[in-house]
Amino acid sequence: MSLFYAASTGGFYDDTVHGVMPDDAVKITAQLRSQLLAGQSQSLAIIADADGNPVLKRPEMDAEAQANRERMWRDGEIDSVKWLRERHRDELEMSSQTTLTVDQYQALLTYLKRLRDWPQSERFPDEQARPGQPDWIAQQTR
Repeated sequence: MSLFYAASTGGFYDDTVHGVMPDDAVKITAQLRSQLLAGQSQSLAIIADADGNPVLKRPEMDAEAQANRERMWRDGEIDSVKWLRERHRDELEMSSQTTLTVDQYQALLTYLKRLRDWPQSERFPDEQARPGQPDWIAQQTR
């Protein structure tokens, strides 16, 4: 069994299944196909290089698409941490011991503010300039 990729169709072919393949089909390994499909599932595009071999590339996006992607990321980040703020507020209202320290709570509020302000940032929508999540948040459990 041999696997192939054809730039003209953007498809993968298996010589045990496909009797006829496009003229531009190039032989690839099963490992490469798996890597390509994994990259595609992470929003990367499979394209052919100058020799017709498949490679992964981040698709070009216009400014509006980049801004929309970053707003979606920002909204998801806010949703993923707001439970910490709500739990802390509930603990305060119940006059019970809080899970977060005062410093952690302030850092959480600062992070939420930076997320809300991200679209007005000078570097928006550069994903490399996204607000960084405080390290301790990843250790919290619901």
